[in-house]
Amino acid sequence: MIGLKRFVFGSVAAAAFAAVNATPAPAADFTLRCAHDQAKTGFYEVIWQTFKTLVEPLSGGRIEVKIFGGAQLGDEAQLLENMKIGTVDCAGSSVGNIGGHIPKAGLLGVPYIIQNDKHRMRVVDGKGKFFKALSDVVKETGNFRALGMTTAGVRSVYNKKHPIKTPDDLKGMKIRVMTSETQVKSWKALGAVPTAMAFAEVYTGLMTGAVDAAENSPMFLWNMKHYEGVKYYSLTAHMVATGVTMISEKAYQKLPEDLRDIVMAAGDKATEVGRAYDEEANKGFMKKVLAAGIKVNKVDTAPFVAKTASLHDQFAKSLKAEGLLKVLRSEAMAAK
Repeated sequence: MIGLKRFVFGSVAAAAFAAVNATPAPAADFTLRCAHDQAKTGFYEVIWQTFKTLVEPLSGGRIEVKIFGGAQLGDEAQLLENMKIGTVDCAGSSVGNIGGHIPKAGLLGVPYIIQNDKHRMRVVDGKGKFFKALSDVVKETGNFRALGMTTAGVRSVYNKKHPIKTPDDLKGMKIRVMTSETQVKSWKALGAVPTAMAFAEVYTGLMTGAVDAAENSPMFLWNMKHYEGVKYYSLTAHMVATGVTMISEKAYQKLPEDLRDIVMAAGDKATEVGRAYDEEANKGFMKKVLAAGIKVNKVDTAPFVAKTASLHDQFAKSLKAEGLLKVLRSEAMAAK
């Protein structure tokens, strides 16, 4: 797995290897249960495997990391609930699913709010202004602490009916959306018929006709076999997909100060690895999608941007996230 080969980042990883080679690890004092709902080729698996490889030796064996993938402990929405009650310690969530728990973070799920790749790089930087602002928002919930920001490619629309070239092509189309008011309202603004559906149910929904369309990056179009239920992939590029990896506040508070520092630093590094893996993997998955016979078309996004531009301020106000929007816009200016 490419991402796992790239996890060596400076002194943190070097110290990890030194520790694991120097002495046998004693029995763990703490266990962190890290869960995700992706396949083993997904970036969350890369993130949590890297996290484990860093945390266990750096903690001198005092922390054991157990990983539960493939929705063993639930989908993203369920994992967030489980983090609140303490049955899951670490997980990640896309911004499309995070709104019910961290409403202000749902702002990142509004179409075209991240403007380009340079803007994205500033937004997800673990040492950047936006991540600092987002971390404060996550912490103020009292349930989570942010470890880092993930990327999940660029989301575009795939469907079984026809290519999407203009917003009019979405009219009446039943599209699966994440369980988020932001997502529902955004797709209504574009003329589609949004249908909230758990990620694990999308394949069946496409195959049975419960939905006509869904939207995601090439990685998920391929990994989740959604390509088997669609014919067209239209590069609307409506969302530079981001998310947040987190540790539950319950788990964080159980750790002594020195172990907290290790966990937070390892989480930042592991999420960085996940972003690198995601970027490279999506290029390969697009080739697979094309080889499978899916018809891919480029899209003039200007009409889509025009239809959704007013949503940025609307959602910022309704989510009380004006502060986050201000930082997002300042980072967009800095990226030019």
